[in-house]
Amino acid sequence: MLKVSKTGFINIIRCNRFAGLAEIYHKKKEGLVSFSENLDEVISADNEERKQYLLEAMFNYDPLSGEEEEDLIYPEDEQLAVMMDYYDEIETLAAQIVAKKFPGKITYHKETRLQKRFEMEELGYQFYAFLDGYLESENFNAVFESKATTTNKFLDIKVKGESLFTQNIAGIYQLKRELGVEVSKDFIKKEAVLFDKYSSVGGYVYDLAYQRLIIEKSSTTKKPTHYYLAVLNSDYIFDGKRDSNNEPLYSDEILAFIDLTGVTKRYLPLLEKDLKVVIDHLDEMNASEVPLGRHCQRKKTRECVFTPICFQKLPKNNILQYFFNHHGFKENGRKHLPYDLIKEGYLSMLDIPREWLSRPNNVIQYDVVKSGEPYYDKEKIRAGLNELKYPLYHLDFESFPCPLPRFKYETPHSQSLFQFSLHVEKSEGECDKEKDHYGFLAPDHQDRREELVVNLLKYIKPDGGSVTVYNAAFEKTRIRELGEMFPAYRERLQDISNRLFDIMDLVKTKTSFYQALGFDKERAKMYNFYDVSLEGSYSIKKVLPVFTNLSYRDLEIQNGNQAYTMYARFPNLNPEEYREGYANLIEYCKQDTWAMVEILRGIRKAVYK
Repeated sequence: MLKVSKTGFINIIRCNRFAGLAEIYHKKKEGLVSFSENLDEVISADNEERKQYLLEAMFNYDPLSGEEEEDLIYPEDEQLAVMMDYYDEIETLAAQIVAKKFPGKITYHKETRLQKRFEMEELGYQFYAFLDGYLESENFNAVFESKATTTNKFLDIKVKGESLFTQNIAGIYQLKRELGVEVSKDFIKKEAVLFDKYSSVGGYVYDLAYQRLIIEKSSTTKKPTHYYLAVLNSDYIFDGKRDSNNEPLYSDEILAFIDLTGVTKRYLPLLEKDLKVVIDHLDEMNASEVPLGRHCQRKKTRECVFTPICFQKLPKNNILQYFFNHHGFKENGRKHLPYDLIKEGYLSMLDIPREWLSRPNNVIQYDVVKSGEPYYDKEKIRAGLNELKYPLYHLDFESFPCPLPRFKYETPHSQSLFQFSLHVEKSEGECDKEKDHYGFLAPDHQDRREELVVNLLKYIKPDGGSVTVYNAAFEKTRIRELGEMFPAYRERLQDISNRLFDIMDLVKTKTSFYQALGFDKERAKMYNFYDVSLEGSYSIKKVLPVFTNLSYRDLEIQNGNQAYTMYARFPNLNPEEYREGYANLIEYCKQDTWAMVEILRGIRKAVYK
């Protein structure tokens, strides 16, 4: 009898092609199947799902933001393995806190095969649910699903600044209207996001609702069952306490519980319908092409494994690479959404009639792709360049995106800094890759943040020189956090923050920056540069090849994920591996700041030639 895991169910419901493709790959022993007659494969599939939810918490890229989707680099197995220990620790913490907070016996285990399991049979298929935590008490049972996300994911669902969730008398988060709080129709309407399985929060709710479906169809208990998510508390600040083994000691406040009993009950009719659809898909095993859509979850951490197959028909510079394409394209007031257009055969940017492009930056993209010639607003770029103050300090940080705080004052999912690189450009064009490079790299997993700050202030002088970065929001936030952690250095750090200059503003734009330079709002909003090779992204990895031959391909470490993975492995490396890894990290981060030097040179050459 075919066995279907929660992960298999969630994938099969995407479309009627997934089951057929998975069957083909299974026969080829490619290992992409999420359902099988073998229970071990079902368990393996659910373990893979745990990794995906950890990724979801680590990366908050929103494909509807219009920002650079290429910035999301999908981690390799080695990188995921590094982070899985933290996910396991979150599950362990959840079980320990549940045992203190709730009466009864908690069943929990790190290994999926040893977790509490429910299963049901439906029309020749067995559906499974493995539970992170299952509490049995005298009067009720409870299911606890641990997630590496934070409370803010739910508390940020708001209407006019007011969250849909609040804490009940037990300190557990719950929908306000379930607690008898009178809410407006807008609140009720907003709750729809919880029932959208492809939204960032809806996916978590769908998981829990699936478990409820299996439990209610298989359990004979007459006791009520409550359904909770255990998530990291966004407001938790680690006090730095450690045990005798120097491991962090977290208080119970590190986790928070969200009661979704009422929400999952309302979800059950939708799950019943999905169950029938999944069975139909399994019966058919049809691998024929289907329309693309949100269900593919393209460029999201839970992207379908078959995206490379289904999206291969899209050419370079396709309509999904138009900035803000999710707003659609207008024809005489009628909006056309991108996936609807793809279904109708509109694939390339040039397939969209130019008159449908109501956003000026999309017109720039269209014209560049059609002509093959890059677009420059040289006047704006020159005005931006004139704001640079020498010497220039080209700065880049590397951080460890740890789900659990490692050091005092850190919060869950802090970007814990362990390295910086700096190139000093004394005057325009005067910078040597080796001689003018400075940096700091933590040699171990001890708290080296103050050393990092001291070295940063040693090399960045209080001389008014611009501190150039690429995509300034990250560096600005990290510098502010360092100032809060180390008040003795706050004034100097604030000075550095005030001097930050975002090189991305030269090639893309920043409305407020260019308005302050005297450009009207409409022109200030328009992008300064576009090239056909950007393919809808201003990420540094896309911009770099346009202005220089510099490449990361020859480096042992080629992206930020590989960088923090190497740092995470420091304690487990032998001396030779450590020396190589340490040197490779320095070379990678050095390349990041040298890339800024080269991009700036290329921009100057392009607009002043």
